[in-house]
Amino acid sequence: MTILARITMGSILVCLALAAQGQNPFDSHKQFSATMVMSGAPMGSHAPQGDMKIYRLNDKMRTNIGSTGYSITDLTQHTTYMVMGQGMCMQMTPRGQQQNPFAEQGSVERTPAGTDTVDGHPCKVENVTVTPQNGTATKMKVWLADDLQEFPVKVEIQSSRGPVTVQYKDVSFDAPPSSLFAHPSDCRQMPSMPGGGPQ
Repeated sequence: MTILARITMGSILVCLALAAQGQNPFDSHKQFSATMVMSGAPMGSHAPQGDMKIYRLNDKMRTNIGSTGYSITDLTQHTTYMVMGQGMCMQMTPRGQQQNPFAEQGSVERTPAGTDTVDGHPCKVENVTVTPQNGTATKMKVWLADDLQEFPVKVEIQSSRGPVTVQYKDVSFDAPPSSLFAHPSDCRQMPSMPGGGPQ
């Protein structure tokens, strides 16, 4: 899984889980920061190693990549900006992100699946199916922490490469600084690669 694919998958997983919380996914958790830990599915040699910090402020999400890089995703514009060392910036609209249920209206089906504890957080567990308008349904299992305003501290989803689990640790609902969501103004459009999207 490429860096972009891994970051996009992690962002979409939390977005999908947040979408599962109600009719309007923008009604809760418009701002937070957390440490994202992804496991499962073949990550490949180009995937970033270790935990990644993720931030959300209204319609923007940021994921740190290594010590100097980061990605900014505009959830309303369906656009991601990848900023690597020395100010190099690439702009892209991943094909899968165009159907991100977090940014589109769609239907949500939720079925209780018991209770559990994740990293000391008591959670209710739900099987969730999110179907965006004119899109493909995504099924997942979500752990919603009772002591963190039902934030999805764990999400399991079946990807095309196998099962993926994302956990979110050190969750804070303090507003991240708006400066974290800036990107260079001279970002170049990333060309599409064979197979349908940026690699």
